[in-house]
Amino acid sequence: MEITDKAKLFVIDYFRQNNDPKYLFHTLEHTLHVVHQAEEIGKAEGLNEKQMQAVQIAAWFHDIGYLIQLEDHESHSIRMVRSFLEKYPVQPEVAEMVEACIKATKRDHEPLTLPEKVIMDADVSHLGDPDFISISKKLRKERSVCTNCEVQPLNYWKGTLAFMEGQQFYTDYALTNFQPVKLQNVEKVKDLIREQETMKPKKSNSASRSTEKGTESMFRLTASNQMRLSAMADKKANILISINSILISVSAATMSTKSFSSGPGELFPQKELLVPIIILFFFSLLSLVFAILSCRPKLTSEKFTEEDLNKHRVNLLFFGNFHRITLARYDKAVKEMINDYDYLYTNMIKDQYFLGISLFRKYKLLRIAYDIFMYGFILAATVFLIMHLIAN
Repeated sequence: MEITDKAKLFVIDYFRQNNDPKYLFHTLEHTLHVVHQAEEIGKAEGLNEKQMQAVQIAAWFHDIGYLIQLEDHESHSIRMVRSFLEKYPVQPEVAEMVEACIKATKRDHEPLTLPEKVIMDADVSHLGDPDFISISKKLRKERSVCTNCEVQPLNYWKGTLAFMEGQQFYTDYALTNFQPVKLQNVEKVKDLIREQETMKPKKSNSASRSTEKGTESMFRLTASNQMRLSAMADKKANILISINSILISVSAATMSTKSFSSGPGELFPQKELLVPIIILFFFSLLSLVFAILSCRPKLTSEKFTEEDLNKHRVNLLFFGNFHRITLARYDKAVKEMINDYDYLYTNMIKDQYFLGISLFRKYKLLRIAYDIFMYGFILAATVFLIMHLIAN
């Protein structure tokens, strides 16, 4: 197996085992994009075999340090690749080029060699991507999460504009393929800045505060409360099921015997007991049915297609949905959801909503069961009292 293939397997496995959901931009998908661009640029620029090997390894490892520490992540990436190359040695000059290429991805670094220029252009190739604005929005969300303070749009786009205007491409391939689109993206960012500047500023008592922690606490607290209420409902249903089961058994056994006979041929002479027992039997049975329905599992019959998954129409947090797809497809879909802020929170909202709907149904049936139990007892006691008074 080629050393580049071993690097690929190592980095992909490391990302999957140490994935941090706060990174919405610096993900495995970003690394895959940089590797692809590095290979394309390297071929176009005529890198030799050793240079291409060094660029490919550096592209795989250049952002792996983010999973260890945000600050100075390049140094952590270099330590990781050193450890990797100790296990899978390469020629010393290739190892030196790998480290130099990773250092070149650090902001404000001036590339000196062609491999460094290739990896640097590959790392910022998204500046010349037609979908740059949506890609950059992920970076803004990532910074907001990592700093625990929302990065204001106006400040972010001004900083992005300054970076774009100060960043240059070094290879002929990048200047030909990325630079024209980059110039268009610069104009789009300027339009966003003008749009933000004309917007009415929001009132604030003090500095802008992030709602990220509050949102997560809200979801966590709501889910905890609903699960606790569900457990309480199940306990109440179990109590009612136990009591009604005993009453039904006793009532049925009593009605099937001649325990009320006072003599031969005299069945149920104490009729004041017979009718109340029959009433108690049927009301207990009805109450038992509703109690069982309240805690009876309900499975969804909703069907969805691959298109529904791709268009984010499926709630991946509900077992009734994800049991229908394979583990590999579920793994891919969940990772897409984790990296999409709106998709993730939409699923969380749906999960809370349908959990609440299920909880309401459970308590509604349980309320009916307790009402039947209570009124049945009252009616049986009232009938017994009336018949007893009439008999005497």
